[in-house]
Amino acid sequence: DSIHPSKEPTDSARAYVFAWLALLVLTLVSFGAHYLELGVFATAVSLIIAGVKAGVVALVFMHLKTESVSVRTVAALNLAWVALISVGIALDVAAH
Repeated sequence: DSIHPSKEPTDSARAYVFAWLALLVLTLVSFGAHYLELGVFATAVSLIIAGVKAGVVALVFMHLKTESVSVRTVAALNLAWVALISVGIALDVAAH
């Protein structure tokens, strides 16, 4: 009924709440991981957590899960570009 809007939360509202909760939990996990003795794996764990958080933001807040293939392709190409630059920087730092 368009005159009396439903009090039921929409699917998008549920997605935003789920995304917020996921980001909150991942932030707490990231904070907690700081206090663990992870040694050489600390950076890898932090980057994995950050990657998952970025994925949640991209899929939910940027609506990539419902966008067209062309938009998702552009997003994937940007990620590939950042990865390529990151690998190049890491190789340069390792060489010097």
